[in-house]
Amino acid sequence: MADFDPSAPNARRYPRVITEGEISSMPRLQFNTGIDTAIFLSRERDDARYFRQGYCYQEPDHAPYNWEQPNFDETHYCLEGHIKLRVKDANDREVVLEAGPGEHIYLPAGYTYTLENTGVRTVFFWTSGPSPRVGLVEVPDYHKTLQELRK
Repeated sequence: MADFDPSAPNARRYPRVITEGEISSMPRLQFNTGIDTAIFLSRERDDARYFRQGYCYQEPDHAPYNWEQPNFDETHYCLEGHIKLRVKDANDREVVLEAGPGEHIYLPAGYTYTLENTGVRTVFFWTSGPSPRVGLVEVPDYHKTLQELRK
């Protein structure tokens, strides 16, 4: 189509297959030393309204990554290696969750999470939702990079 504008609102909101090659070619967002993510489904690139998805890549000796999750749910599905997550609630009670290949961790809103290293290379698929209407504005350079991938 000569008049197709991939930057127009909802231009990329259509059913499609996202291949492993496409996922591995996505730009990476570094969380901490040795741990980053490739977000392959987002509001910026795909007009996704309700959730975002990506692969997280962890080196065996990655630095811990800590985040607060006040208003969205998330899941982690271990593809390779071993996930180790320290979870803290509002009363500072802690639990450690661990998952290996084929296992899934549910992370509801309202907790503080820390990904800890396990000594092995780890890859997991994650999904989170609902996505903020503004997208990934907390990381402006990555937000812009994903928007530019529409073209």
